[in-house]
Formats: sequence, structure tokens, C-alpha cells
Amino acid sequence: MSNYKHFVDTVFYSIEINEVIERRKCRATGKVRFNGAAEATFFIHWLKWRIRKWLKNPVRRKHRNKGFGAKTATPRYVYHCEFCEGYHITKEHPYDYQQKKEKYHGKYFE
Repeated sequence: MSNYKHFVDTVFYSIEINEVIERRKCRATGKVRFNGAAEATFFIHWLKWRIRKWLKNPVRRKHRNKGFGAKTATPRYVYHCEFCEGYHITKEHPYDYQQKKEKYHGKYFE
């Protein structure tokens, strides 16, 4: 397992994320647009790796003790955008989104 962690660290340290993934803004939502689901998923893995490295930094430990900092990475999900035909990242679980969408449509469109 140690070799795997070392390999992941080597890969993520060696890449410049802005050169690997082309990110633009969606005009409809204002969110970052990814060209494919694989790019968005890779970016999520990079964020998880980055937060683990950030939490190990001793300069930031005082913020965690006061309740301001994150203790773990927030789960993120990839979804397809119907407006820009790209992919976005969200913190909202797909099931919760579907429930809210059905409730909204039932309230305003029926």
C-alpha cells in the first residue's frame, strides 16, 4: 500500500492541473465546465489528494481545532449539464437532487 501512495503522490506532484485539464465556465450556471466525465472525476481525485496534503500542513492545524477547517474531503459528484453539454462537479448527492427536482416540478408545474 505504501508503494501505491508513493506512486499517487509522485503522479499528482508531477502534474500541473491547469495544463492537464481544460476548464471553462458554463454560461448558464457559472460553474466550471469539464469536457468529459473522466476529466471531472480525475479532478475530484486530485482535490481529495490535495486536501489530505493540506490537512497535514502544521500551519493549518489551529483552524481545525476551532471548527473552521475540514477534517475530511467533502464528497463530490459529477453530473452532465444540459445547457453546455459538459460536466460539472457538485456536492449534492444525485438522489437528493432528484428528490428536490421532483418536488419543485410538482409544486410549480402541475
